[in-house]
Amino acid sequence: MLKEVQMNLNSKIKTRSLPITHEKVLDILTKYKPWNGKILDLGCGEGYFSSLVAKKIIESGGQGSLKDRLFACDYDYEEFKYERIKADFCDCNEKLPYQDNTFDAVFSIEVIEHLENIFNFVNEIYRILKPGGVAVITTPNILNINSRIRFFILGFHLLYNPLPISSKDAKGLGGHINPVSCYYLAYAFKRAGFREIRFHTDRLKNSAKFLLFFFYLPIRILEKLIMRKIKRDDLGVYIENQEILREINSFPMLLGRTLIVEAIK
Repeated sequence: MLKEVQMNLNSKIKTRSLPITHEKVLDILTKYKPWNGKILDLGCGEGYFSSLVAKKIIESGGQGSLKDRLFACDYDYEEFKYERIKADFCDCNEKLPYQDNTFDAVFSIEVIEHLENIFNFVNEIYRILKPGGVAVITTPNILNINSRIRFFILGFHLLYNPLPISSKDAKGLGGHINPVSCYYLAYAFKRAGFREIRFHTDRLKNSAKFLLFFFYLPIRILEKLIMRKIKRDDLGVYIENQEILREINSFPMLLGRTLIVEAIK
């Protein structure tokens, strides 16, 4: 179904994300059926995923025009090409240009790794969401086994490389400047006030499955030893974090290509 939709989209609208990532985010949003409320594409790019969400909104019927239900914003808002709505200017490192408790759903695909201040970004998403609203964000999964091995050897995760210090524009690898793991994302969302947080991935990497065959047992043995020390040093902190800590070496995290966070206000 999603492939058929994509074939009918304006060919001028480009995306840097993979179709399987779009499909997973759309599946998560569909659980909440926000199509008759207000939805924000945060960091919308040229508007490729906005056009997929717009089709869902149109199919749902409901009251109000598309431009009253679907919103989009980006720093480079002039590049937005989906003609049925307009994009607003926003700097995702700063305060977003929307009132408190505005949106039923906010999604942000491959944005947070470009930002200097992830905590402000998550706090702003919380502020503009209505109570009970859902946020879905995606970012490269730096905890898959391929990325962990690359970091062990080079000090750089997959999709992250040295950056130009003399320029403010980080062009290498699409401007990825902030690798963030599932733990620190969960920490940011919980500190912001989100009451439910779930992790997903778009697909499992075959190369990671091969590597994990050799590394899984050592990882689990060392995990038990280190967690035992963390638990001994501060039991309260361990108990408070144990749900998130269980995710760090889960199969989706060790094998997944993209980290997708679903959070409920």
